[in-house]
Amino acid sequence: MAGITTAFLTSHKVAALSAGFCFNAPITFTATGTSTVTWTSLSALTGLAVGMVLSGTNVAAGTVIASIDSATQITVSKASTGALGTVTATGDAFKMALIKHTPTGTYNAATTKYADVTGNSDEVSGTGYSAGGTALTNVTPTSSGTTALTDFNPDPSWTTATIDADGCMIYDTTQRGPTANAATSVHDFGGEQKVTAGTFTVVLPTADSSNAILRIA
Repeated sequence: MAGITTAFLTSHKVAALSAGFCFNAPITFTATGTSTVTWTSLSALTGLAVGMVLSGTNVAAGTVIASIDSATQITVSKASTGALGTVTATGDAFKMALIKHTPTGTYNAATTKYADVTGNSDEVSGTGYSAGGTALTNVTPTSSGTTALTDFNPDPSWTTATIDADGCMIYDTTQRGPTANAATSVHDFGGEQKVTAGTFTVVLPTADSSNAILRIA
């Protein structure tokens, strides 16, 4: 049956357990090392994760964190091109795409990728909306009790828009595995939501163990 069922996708749960996604917000730190893949004396490691993309002073393009070796040292994928200085680590890039009113496809826990929406011609189109949706801003994952959770802030919105949607998909534009634009979750808005020549905002739930947009209990 066509439609949208809010779900944290099964494929994403598997990927999460195999480091297939990185929701961490950007973090800036300093490190020591010259023309080497071993960086020492890091000023901060909190918020760093293997696979995060690195940029900054004498950091080679495309460098990622290969391993975290200790409380002050990491190994990276490419040798620095000179003496290191200030470095920024960035997690994956996520987007939210809107699913049109009365979609023809079925979106639930079995959904795997953004192309599932476009393949059914089910993405919203209209004034103020561009194919692919809008970029989300990561909030570094945390925990509450025994629940791990993450969030995006601010709430995604489209201005001066004429939009008619029944739900949305969150997906990862950073390809770590074999699936391009791998989907994280789909969300049913609980009915048709539309705006004409106004601002369409998806209000994300409170980021706690019971309500966060993405959580694993």
